[in-house]
Amino acid sequence: MEDETIMSNDNTIQFEQMVVHPHLIVLYPQTQFAQIPLERGTVVLGRGQDADIRFEDELVSRRHCALSFDGGSVTVEDLNSTNGTFVDGNFVHRQILNSDNRLQIGRMVLKVAYKDPSEEAFSRELYEAATKDPLTGILNRQAFMDRSAGELVFARRNNTFVHVVMIDVDNFKHVNDTWGHPCGDLVLKEVSRLLNDEKRDSDLLARYGGEEFLLLMNGITPEDAKKRAEKLRSTVERHIFAWMDSVIPVTISLGLASRQGVNIAQINELITESDKLLYVAKNNGKNQVAV
Repeated sequence: MEDETIMSNDNTIQFEQMVVHPHLIVLYPQTQFAQIPLERGTVVLGRGQDADIRFEDELVSRRHCALSFDGGSVTVEDLNSTNGTFVDGNFVHRQILNSDNRLQIGRMVLKVAYKDPSEEAFSRELYEAATKDPLTGILNRQAFMDRSAGELVFARRNNTFVHVVMIDVDNFKHVNDTWGHPCGDLVLKEVSRLLNDEKRDSDLLARYGGEEFLLLMNGITPEDAKKRAEKLRSTVERHIFAWMDSVIPVTISLGLASRQGVNIAQINELITESDKLLYVAKNNGKNQVAV
């Protein structure tokens, strides 16, 4: 809720409350992008026919969680769901949601936005702009964190493997210092394109920051994950990176962390583990995969 200042006929300042209504925004999967107005009261989110807001996701319980709007704030409450209700990656029983929180049930990523009814509806283009890295066009770090939650829930429930790969462009500072930052940008765009072309549709690829990328693979063995990581490494090594009249030597180092079922940690722990393994690859000579 916020106040709007108006002028009366006698030039005295008065305040009129502007009513801001909460909307439930479906962020992921993108094919189900939607914004659903929340009225005062309680609605049940779930997969069952009796849910007020239904989601076709096998990891969502029939009555998964409830959202309650009291006129000022929205509260989420888990309804003893099978796979849990998460806010920003943390399991919750009950919590007030603000506009910065990400609500995760099953593979669904949702948020509550408080909006003036006079505002235009959120567009798919605006959402995609908020989830994509502007330089490379792949997922940004926040979108990766949001979408990974559902993948971890699925793997824990089905006792399958999750693999997180931290990828770093070797000697990237030397590229920038020698050929300039525009050349460095070209290298990052080309590396991201190669990685994106080689990954499976079900994999999550994001630019983590600077010259680092993150890849999440699900449902394959550690041996197959290492083979896929090696394929990424060799693809980049064989590619010709050209800038002006120069050929730029580019390789990548990769750290691969794998966990299965109940042993799967939170995504931040998997990222930390893969990052440590990346430094092993760097210290052992670069252009290799460390597991």
